Amino acid sequence: MNAPERFRRAPAEVMRMARMGSAHPTRLSFLRVMLRRMRDEGWRFDRPVWEIDERGVGRAVYRAKGPERSYCLVAFAHDLPPEMRSDRVIATAWDATFALFDGELTRADLDRLEANVPLQEAGRIGPSELSLSRANRSVRLFDHVVGRLAEGQQPDPDEVDAVGYLMRTTAVYGSGKFGAADRAKIADRPEMAAPFQAEMLSVWLTREFTVDLAEHLAAVKGGAKAARLEKTMRRSLGVGNSTGLGMAPFLVRHSVLLNNWMAAKEEALARVRALPRAGAKEAAEFRVALLEAIENATLWRSAHPIQMTKLADLRGDLDRIEDHTRLFPGAENHPWDALWKWGECLSLEGQEALLALILEPHGALIDDLSATMSGDESASFRINGDMTVGALRRLVETHYNWALAIDFTKPESAARFWYVSEEKLEPRLGERHGEAGAEREQPLGIAKLASELHGALAGWPDGAPLAEFLLARPDQRFMTRRAQIAACQPFAEVQDNLLAADMLPIDLMRCKLAFFGASRFDPRSDKWVRISLFQGEPHPSEITQGNGEMDLAGKGAPSAEGIALSDNEVESLCLKAARGAGLEWGLAEEAGQAARWLVARGVDGPAVLLQHLLAARGKPAPKPVALTRLEAAGSAPLCPIHLGATVSDIGSLQGWVTTGPVAAPLLLVPFLARLAGRGAVEMRWEGGRIALGAEGLEGDWAALAAVSLAEIRIARAESVLADGAGLRAPLTKSTVDGLSALAMETTVPATEQSRSDAGAKIDDND
Repeated sequence: MNAPERFRRAPAEVMRMARMGSAHPTRLSFLRVMLRRMRDEGWRFDRPVWEIDERGVGRAVYRAKGPERSYCLVAFAHDLPPEMRSDRVIATAWDATFALFDGELTRADLDRLEANVPLQEAGRIGPSELSLSRANRSVRLFDHVVGRLAEGQQPDPDEVDAVGYLMRTTAVYGSGKFGAADRAKIADRPEMAAPFQAEMLSVWLTREFTVDLAEHLAAVKGGAKAARLEKTMRRSLGVGNSTGLGMAPFLVRHSVLLNNWMAAKEEALARVRALPRAGAKEAAEFRVALLEAIENATLWRSAHPIQMTKLADLRGDLDRIEDHTRLFPGAENHPWDALWKWGECLSLEGQEALLALILEPHGALIDDLSATMSGDESASFRINGDMTVGALRRLVETHYNWALAIDFTKPESAARFWYVSEEKLEPRLGERHGEAGAEREQPLGIAKLASELHGALAGWPDGAPLAEFLLARPDQRFMTRRAQIAACQPFAEVQDNLLAADMLPIDLMRCKLAFFGASRFDPRSDKWVRISLFQGEPHPSEITQGNGEMDLAGKGAPSAEGIALSDNEVESLCLKAARGAGLEWGLAEEAGQAARWLVARGVDGPAVLLQHLLAARGKPAPKPVALTRLEAAGSAPLCPIHLGATVSDIGSLQGWVTTGPVAAPLLLVPFLARLAGRGAVEMRWEGGRIALGAEGLEGDWAALAAVSLAEIRIARAESVLADGAGLRAPLTKSTVDGLSALAMETTVPATEQSRSDAGAKIDDND
């Protein structure tokens, strides 16, 4: 069911950073979605491998067995000297490292992972791994818990409340990072369909490991008198996380996902508000959730001025909610809506806490929305070039009116710039008027980009095809694509200026972390935050237990020669390389997608792209003269990325289309594949032909890969007979190195300020 419009909040209200930065976890948060599925489907958990010595060093395996598949967390415990323990992103050693394995492990798999996982980014995992992570101990609490258990006593509750976790993760990577499986591999599995389910499972099993490790060391130290943690005490320990600026850009870069997350939460709120009555059971569950929130707020501590103010607001507002709802629901119609409208007098912190409380008793009504929170971002990638310039102008004026109201001639409106640090390849935030590097700015200032797009459209006739505009202004492809997405996705954009002098990056981080299910947000600055995950939730060992047996005698899959990048890594690396070589951001995105498409079909597109980028670097990029004249004005060959994007924008072919000489024509093929969705397409050059259609692919791929320059003819095809692509192959080291060198041209050298923003001056070793 969809709730009536009158119960909905407008995107202009919801998508402001101050409100997003006051978000609280809800029953739609990803860890809650995972826990419900594990419980309802009767998943079983065991620990088939425990090879940890008396120093707490070794390896362990935690297995989750579902109705159809198993997943194994492989944990490696290390002996880390105190002086090496750091939560900074540039750390190179950790107390524990982890990988989530897809399926049942073999001994060879375990040995392979032991050689790579402790190295983290310096190692290499593969498509059989779903995540890579690391964690450090909370020295204060970990040693306290081990010491008390060794004496046969339980930890001091005040000490546990003060920290809340035995270990905190400093990174949990998935979705193709460092060779891990791409999201597409698992997206159709029911247990992985919701966002970040592999990462949540990894952290949940990590939590079990942290408790087991503490109890193991207590037993070593205390012998027979050592105690184990009581159930209540075990549940009060979560997994911490320390997060800096690296997380902040995610919501901006993934606008479709952001829309789906926010839309699901807003639909859930609207459904509850639309209820004509409040049942006794739901009202009772609301009160239980409220009391738990009040207790949590008393335990939640922070020394940062931002959070201290917000905590005071939250505690006061929770007390006001308790006073106001003593006689809830009363006799009025739509009591939940009335409660929500009353709550509009609260602070933003209190309002968003009330939202979570209102949703909590209504699982039967809203839990189905978790299935809507993933998104196929590739589906909205193609630009609709049939749109008119006037239609795009109206779209920008409608959906980006908030951006057009900002005066970017004022220094404070463009005071910051987002960039990637050369030191660790992590996002950073610079001061535009005081730091170098703004010429390598990342395209995260969406408000300014929208304003620039609107300005670029000025003077163009309303009836002109958008494809014609983009042919002349390829620098506007990036924002044009976002604008077309926003037209269909009302919650796709953060409706604030991310370049403003007073912008707080922590608001973006908190919004994302709340969707994960994080609690007890403790900022150390406006760019660095600690949180807790799974605190108060059950452990895997509390649900069901398996038999603990595992066959580790088999052999793992042989490793391939070369470097096996995931699809996401191919796209990201090629995008950055194209940008580093001088392509506009919008065309660089096209290059990344094209390379990904080719690699997935066994064609070495990245090598061809690298050759083209190196050959064209530093030269003017020739583009087609017009939509009806696909040849360059001068003698230089056409850029295949620009030509391919133009053909994709046109979207329809009338008879044969002939181009001028095209460099690296292989790179055209992925763009023709978009047209093949409307019917088979063929491409001819002197001595060869390739055809694409719904039935498959046919043609001489190897021959086309060897062609460096050719005139191309494109037309609709009668049919496609067979699949002509080959099996996926790893990239050569020289290709990866060459692309990486170009990608580094998008980074900015590290400064003391950027290191400080990354946590260099923050002592997080509590």
